[in-house]
Amino acid sequence: MIKQLSLAATAVLLSSCVSSYTLPEGYSGPTAIIKDTAIKTGATKAEAFQVSKINGQFDRSSPMATPYGGGMLVTLRESKRTVPAGQPITLTISGGNIYAADGAGLANMISGNAKKHVSGDVVFTPKANKVYKVNGVAGKESSSVWIEDESSRKIVTNKLTKN
Repeated sequence: MIKQLSLAATAVLLSSCVSSYTLPEGYSGPTAIIKDTAIKTGATKAEAFQVSKINGQFDRSSPMATPYGGGMLVTLRESKRTVPAGQPITLTISGGNIYAADGAGLANMISGNAKKHVSGDVVFTPKANKVYKVNGVAGKESSSVWIEDESSRKIVTNKLTKN
């Protein structure tokens, strides 16, 4: 778990050096929206299901918004992005615990309360004017993440699961 925390911290630091996903320059075709989801499960942590890359480009949107000097309390916000519709896209999605501070994550791991983190790539073709969300379940024994149509709640990608 310490290795996972180190990898996550490194990815966050490196992502600030990498360009962030935007719609292709000059793109004027149909679009769809993909939202992240998060559920606050305590003062210092939440379960988040989110997009980290779109077609290999980092996406800097995050459902967590802890202001500088905000201390150990987790604050959540809506996080979404616009993507081209009608063409296949590859999304790197993940799900699991997120923490307001590294100390809270380490304490949770030591206490045995950490939930499994799952991530991987899914490919799907968004439909024009649709809204999708990243959803999932996080547990100590198994966690899963997927993309679903927000209005119908129909799952539109494979479920990624880590046991």
